[in-house]
Amino acid sequence: MKRRLLTLLLTMIFCVTSVAPGFAMDADDIGGAVPSAAVEQMSATDKISAMEKMLYGTEQAGALVGRMDSLEDDVYGTVTSDAILDRVDNLYDYLKGAPNSNEAGFLTKLNAIEWQFNESMSGGPAKNRVEAVEMMLNGKIEEGSLSSRLESLSNIAFTDGVISVESVTLPKDSVIKVEFTEELSSREDKAGEPVHFKLADNVYVNDVLVLPKGAMGQGTIKKVVQPRSFGRDARIDIDFTHVYALDGTKVPVYIGEVAKQEAKTAAGAAGAAIGGMIVLGPIGALGGAFVTGKAVVIPAGSTTYVQTVEDTNIQGMVYQGK
Repeated sequence: MKRRLLTLLLTMIFCVTSVAPGFAMDADDIGGAVPSAAVEQMSATDKISAMEKMLYGTEQAGALVGRMDSLEDDVYGTVTSDAILDRVDNLYDYLKGAPNSNEAGFLTKLNAIEWQFNESMSGGPAKNRVEAVEMMLNGKIEEGSLSSRLESLSNIAFTDGVISVESVTLPKDSVIKVEFTEELSSREDKAGEPVHFKLADNVYVNDVLVLPKGAMGQGTIKKVVQPRSFGRDARIDIDFTHVYALDGTKVPVYIGEVAKQEAKTAAGAAGAAIGGMIVLGPIGALGGAFVTGKAVVIPAGSTTYVQTVEDTNIQGMVYQGK
């Protein structure tokens, strides 16, 4: 009976206690969960859910204290004895890192390691991504805590295992080339459905890599207009919302005038105007490939340009070559 009352009391504390801002996530975010540029209050329960999504892709079941024990065991290889709220804050801060510090957080390290080996950054749960890099390098999944395994990978990827990071500001209206990762069709897709894309090129602020090639972005189909009278073709309107930076920050983006002009300049014969944006076809494709009869199709691999909505502070990696 006393144990049940204690568990109930801890649950109530977790649900009502607010902690420091940051690391807000959605379930479909890259890596399951990543830091957000928005500042908002989060409860300890929210932080545990966010860490689980980042590491495993989904929120885990069970009592909150038990879930915290599992997180610490996976990340540290041990369960700490601090007060429970301190344990949550400490692990949360370790995973997300501090944007203004000169030390890379867990996510920044993982993203930087992937980029160093592949010059791209994948999505998915962080635990799976660590295992994928281990398989690529060693042909097997290593044992031990995630923190120690990440340090081992860092020692292979970087001189003395040091990832040189710096906090910089990605300016408003920075232009970003993005690539659609799945086909969109006015026949098949509907308003409200998600749109997934990735960065087609690296983006630097001076010599600091802030947006790695391959980093994921998300948007939504705003409207699908079917073919109409007087020969008017179908139209797909897309609301681009954000891309992910090296440190996991959500960087808000949209199709603005600067991005439209960049697309027009790059398009040439391979571009097609679709829903207020210029889309460039995959290599070898011409603009006509986007229109089949009266329907509109945006093939996977097609590219376009977006621009940043606002100045965004990001912890990037100082590029020193390989």
